[in-house]
Amino acid sequence: MSAVIAGPKPSLITLLASIYGVLALTFLSTFAWPSVNEPVSVGIVADNKPYTSMVGRTASGFSIDIVREVARQSGLDIEFRAGTWPEVFGAFERGEIDIIEGISYNDDRARTVQFTKPYHIRQMHLMHDPVNPLKNIDSLESLNDYRIGVVRDVYFRDALQTAGVSLVTYDSIPGLIRALAFGWVDGIIGPELTLDYYANQAGFRFLEIAGPAPLGEWSKEDFRLGVLKENDELFNVVSSGLAAIPDERIEELFNRWQEYGGTSVAESSGFTLSDAHQRYISEAGPVRVGFMSDYAPFSFHDADALQGLSVDVLNRISDLTGLQIIPVPGQWSELYPRFLNRDIDIMANISKTEEREAFTRFTRPYHIIPNVAFTLDKNLLFNSLADLQGLKVAIGSGIYYEGALREALGDNVFSFTAQQAMFQALAEGSVDVALAALPNGNYWVRELRIAGVDIAGEMTLDGMPGEDLRFGVRPALEPLAFIMDAALGAISQTEMRTIENRWLGTSTRRNQPPGTDPLTFSEAEQAWLADRNRRLTICVDPDWLPLEGLSEDNKHLGISADIFALFTERSNIKFTPLPVDSWAESIKAVKERQCDLLSMAMETPELLEYLSFTEPYIQIPSVLLGRVEAPYINTLDDISDQPVGVVKDYAFLELLRTTNPHLNLVEVPSEKTGLRMVQERKLAGYLGTLSTASYNMQELGLADLKVLGRIPADWTPGVATRNDQPELLNIMQKLVSSLTDEERKSVEQQWAGLLEPTVDYTLMFQLTVGAVVLVGLLCYWNRKLGRLNRELAAANDRLAHLSVTDDLTQIGNRSYFDREFSKSFHWCQRHGAGFAVAMVDADHFKEINDTYGHDAGDRCLVALADTMRTHFRRDTDRLTRFGGEEFVMFTSFSDREELVSRLEGFREGLAGQTTCCNDEQIRFTVSIGLATGTPGKDTVPAEFLRLADKALYLAKQNGRNRLEALTIESPAEDQAARQG
Repeated sequence: MSAVIAGPKPSLITLLASIYGVLALTFLSTFAWPSVNEPVSVGIVADNKPYTSMVGRTASGFSIDIVREVARQSGLDIEFRAGTWPEVFGAFERGEIDIIEGISYNDDRARTVQFTKPYHIRQMHLMHDPVNPLKNIDSLESLNDYRIGVVRDVYFRDALQTAGVSLVTYDSIPGLIRALAFGWVDGIIGPELTLDYYANQAGFRFLEIAGPAPLGEWSKEDFRLGVLKENDELFNVVSSGLAAIPDERIEELFNRWQEYGGTSVAESSGFTLSDAHQRYISEAGPVRVGFMSDYAPFSFHDADALQGLSVDVLNRISDLTGLQIIPVPGQWSELYPRFLNRDIDIMANISKTEEREAFTRFTRPYHIIPNVAFTLDKNLLFNSLADLQGLKVAIGSGIYYEGALREALGDNVFSFTAQQAMFQALAEGSVDVALAALPNGNYWVRELRIAGVDIAGEMTLDGMPGEDLRFGVRPALEPLAFIMDAALGAISQTEMRTIENRWLGTSTRRNQPPGTDPLTFSEAEQAWLADRNRRLTICVDPDWLPLEGLSEDNKHLGISADIFALFTERSNIKFTPLPVDSWAESIKAVKERQCDLLSMAMETPELLEYLSFTEPYIQIPSVLLGRVEAPYINTLDDISDQPVGVVKDYAFLELLRTTNPHLNLVEVPSEKTGLRMVQERKLAGYLGTLSTASYNMQELGLADLKVLGRIPADWTPGVATRNDQPELLNIMQKLVSSLTDEERKSVEQQWAGLLEPTVDYTLMFQLTVGAVVLVGLLCYWNRKLGRLNRELAAANDRLAHLSVTDDLTQIGNRSYFDREFSKSFHWCQRHGAGFAVAMVDADHFKEINDTYGHDAGDRCLVALADTMRTHFRRDTDRLTRFGGEEFVMFTSFSDREELVSRLEGFREGLAGQTTCCNDEQIRFTVSIGLATGTPGKDTVPAEFLRLADKALYLAKQNGRNRLEALTIESPAEDQAARQG
């Protein structure tokens, strides 16, 4: 029975299952929302990287990849619709969008929306600038003392307002990031991944996550897909598609966007050049690449090596392509004209503009950085160029936005060829604002130790969102631009992030006043101090007041003593000085590890062998002192043949021997000894610091010494620690960083009081007794003093002349050119006069040196200079030796033809004469490049020099021994030419 009954059941069940399956498929195909002809619309937020973003019609991001995986698993045909969250959610509620991405569950929404399981949960975090940190944040109320930035209409805004938090709202997370970077808010709240992503992308890598935001129930945001309740079928398909994605795949996608910006790690491997491109690279040979030498952290010189982000990127391109590179460092004002003249093949730090596209082939940008306004004005807020009206604004010469800025601000824009000079002008108050790339500006603010600098805002001009750094290739090498662009695209995100972290990880921190960092020691540092009972032995210079010294009872004195007293207050570390009699003994003691650190020392290669150094905590002017009758000096070269004293073992001595090897330096045991030797005429001068020299001159009563000149190498001492104890260096660096500007100034002012002049009444009595004798000698003394003054004035005149005169040719040198060129140009600019620059270069001069010797070459240069003097005698004519065999003549003119005639007469006259040397009769010629024009309001002096150099190149190209002339059109002529 059972066998008979059991027989037909499987067939019936199978038949019923088949029928049900067909009906189910028919039902789903009929009623399921998606169809081939009707794509499903998915609403996304347009600017929520790295989760969602929309560029043109292309959506990308972690959440976008999740939605595409859902579509692949379920067979959905999807299209993305982007907007702000209020726009997207409103359209979804109205039924205009089928699926909403990134929606979080709450009870109110659940009445109308069906939610999938969360595919991602993110924690809301606080981000801050560690220079101005958020401290002790454990509740919403603890945020009340800070300005907190949030995105407008964010879901937790009401909770913050209810708690009394001072809110500043912005339209987007990029806006939040900039507000925090520029110091407009103290902290911002958002998702950790998104905040980090935008901070890194904008170059604000100094911003850090402070920790989870204390939002309670609002602290976590769940990411889900949402479908309206009337679309059950669509919801089932979407839920099934999401459930089908393995957790490992979701984690892989998240890590890809978190670490690599969405790029697969393997995507950049296997880059190869085509055979044709390999041949091109091989045939091209080495190429000359122009790098700005003061554009840190992108390209700059340090320890005689060119380095920076741009250098590393180009080196990576070289690795991938085999391209051979010859770096050519220099200022932009030097490199750019050489690039235009084809002396340089590639520019490494160039931005793309419409004007430059005519003569440059650009790669894609390898880095985009914001341009910001640095200022000392706490009240300046920079949103548009109108905010800079009436202010003196400094920019780098030739920067891509110079034209737009001059059009808006006129004569209040000042261009600088060197970034360092631009920020020195800001520090001195010569300009009100310095516009520069953020990392570069921060570098110079730190290097020059400019206190109180704020970022007033970011400069964004139409079509210029930031400074796009690219490689620019001259058109003749156009295939090279394509090859470099392909190699740039092949550099993996991992490699690029490594390069960026190396150079931007700490370099873009704003120069807020030190002392704002909380002073906390790590567990390892605390343990290290505990092992020593928080007692350290220090070595000091015993006789270097007011900077530092030791009393008879071995008490630490001076500025460094007061600084270390502050260190003790905030760290509870006791610093005990080791008894020594000289600086040399201190050096010996620290080298033998008898003491833990030097309280005030400057970094030198020799000391680095056994010491590590903190950042400097004081800057001390260096001076040369001499007798009162000695002439003032302009440079150390003025006394290179005379003995000058420096204290033995001072870092300054090693520095001077490296930078000025020609100086006749004499080691002395102490500063007092050195000053005495100057007074006794055993030394011509003594090199030391202004503060200690003034102190010792007063102590010794040396009234017959004076400061002869400032030395361009200030003392910048820090704390030097023994290099076998890395914990000690970290501890002392934290203590140095804790000092505020006010504390440093207070200590310096306190010791400056010791330098106030005092009255010696014994000396006054002696002078009174001797006054009778002095009256009798007064007439004789006056006559002698007058003669000495006349001799001194004549000597100073001779020194002034020598400082700007070329030793060989006796015409102006490069210093003379730097002084007079700008004067002459601006005179012509003010008076509407013609300005002319002629560059003169001896033809085939190397052959003269190789054939007849360098002595003959020198005689030819002297003959060239003498001939120039003969032909250019007018008051406005200026003659300089620019370098080597190159000379420059610049002058004002009213008759261009007459000027050309004078130059031709000079050229022909030189060609017709002979120069005698060792019985040889030498003839040589010159090529001349002439630039003329009437300087307009926006014309810069460098333009004349660039054009003259271009004309000189043409003269050489066209056969040499000739003059080529080019004209700079005045603004009026240029306008007339365009109208014609």
